[in-house]
Amino acid sequence: MLHQAAKIAEQAHRGQKDKTGRPYIEHLRRVADAVETLDEKTVAYLHDVVEKGDGWTLERLEGAGFGQSVVAAVDALTRRMDESEEGFLCRAASNELALPVKIADLRDNLWQAHQAGVAPEKYETGLAILDQLDSRD
Repeated sequence: MLHQAAKIAEQAHRGQKDKTGRPYIEHLRRVADAVETLDEKTVAYLHDVVEKGDGWTLERLEGAGFGQSVVAAVDALTRRMDESEEGFLCRAASNELALPVKIADLRDNLWQAHQAGVAPEKYETGLAILDQLDSRD
């Protein structure tokens, strides 16, 4: 399923760029490389396809054969309209498969922000919130 997730991500994000101007798939590869399990790596490739990809829904991911735990993690990593940053992070942190992916995502976004000269505060704050949530457990 990992290979299929990478192919879907490459197609869904074709033509998109990351904060450094590089192809968006490179961000997804770095996030996948930063997590450990095959399911985490699969979610890492898929974590933005519903929110930022072309034509992908949770139902379509299910139809492509991804298991409920992977789809639920992608859902937890898909921002809702009018959702606060803290609410989004709390929801992502509540899914044990999504949490390590979100941490890796924020770390890579922080790295990109420094590379591109973009304000890093959003990503630093996000990591601090996740760290605080994780310390409650």
